Amino acid sequence: MSRLVTALTRSNRVNTTCSATELIAPYEPQIPIAELVEQFNRFYHASAARHYDKRHPETRDGLLATWREMLTVGLASFERRPLRVLDFGCGTGFEAIRLLENGGDSRIEELVCYDLSPEMLSICRDRLARFSCPIRIVSDREALSASGGRFDVLLTNSLLHHLPDPLDTIQRLGSVMSDCAVWLAGHEPSSRFLRNPECRDVLTRFQNQWRYRKYLSLRAYVSYAKEILLQGASPAKKAALEAEQRGLVRRKPPARVVARLVDCHVPNSREEVEMGRGFDVSEMADRLAGQWQLAWSRTYNFMGYLSENMLPAAWLRRCRELERRFPHDGSTFCAVWRRVQRRDGT
Repeated sequence: MSRLVTALTRSNRVNTTCSATELIAPYEPQIPIAELVEQFNRFYHASAARHYDKRHPETRDGLLATWREMLTVGLASFERRPLRVLDFGCGTGFEAIRLLENGGDSRIEELVCYDLSPEMLSICRDRLARFSCPIRIVSDREALSASGGRFDVLLTNSLLHHLPDPLDTIQRLGSVMSDCAVWLAGHEPSSRFLRNPECRDVLTRFQNQWRYRKYLSLRAYVSYAKEILLQGASPAKKAALEAEQRGLVRRKPPARVVARLVDCHVPNSREEVEMGRGFDVSEMADRLAGQWQLAWSRTYNFMGYLSENMLPAAWLRRCRELERRFPHDGSTFCAVWRRVQRRDGT
């Protein structure tokens, strides 16, 4: 229960319908907004890398079985031939490890792990050291095009919502993917949850019930204090200071604005969904038509930003009822995509 109230204590997010441009405008950005969002992500994750996995237990607790299923679906068409794999935005190596632990180590011709953050890459390198397949760690996106041959498998996990133009990035990656490539995309925010009035109602009722209880939990405050002492200033505060010192903004933005820009495609309200934050798998399929075809998808987590394994039993039962009635409207989704070959065979 302490994990639940701690999560609620952390949930005081800026809930605004401003666009990224409007959010950062008062702080006088000195570079294009898309580039600034990318730099905020780099600074933020440089600070967060060391404690990233501890702060994101949802990847450890809820995604292991889902990634096993994704790998089964995605790799079925390749039989047993050697594969070249690109883990794009690899972070600390979660999805790469899922691939290698589920039979991939013996059939990987090369695994290339790319991330913007050297600090994340360092942790990823250490975590992958126990595997025997050829692994290359890359921090220069241009080096992906210069590598020998194209990739058969693209892995991403909890990545798209950090990118200024996520689908454009995926489309550009098509130039380094093979004709029969598959893309396994894990753990992204689904806008369908906040579009569903019944899902929103359950979340609102839960928040109202627990709004004041979180302030009564001494364990929550102790846990939160330990984390602050362990990590120091928040990654968002450090990213704001770094951006100001480098002259990327004239005025240092508050941490809540930086955090909002780091998670630039995570919706916190129905209004933000209407502005285009979050993803809808069917809308993605339309946008990616002609290059990627949806082969499999699953949504989960019917309590918004809160992990369901933290919930009291009564509220967990409400989540299961929502899942039964609206199986496609969870707040988070995973998907498997197959590369579309054009009629000329290219």
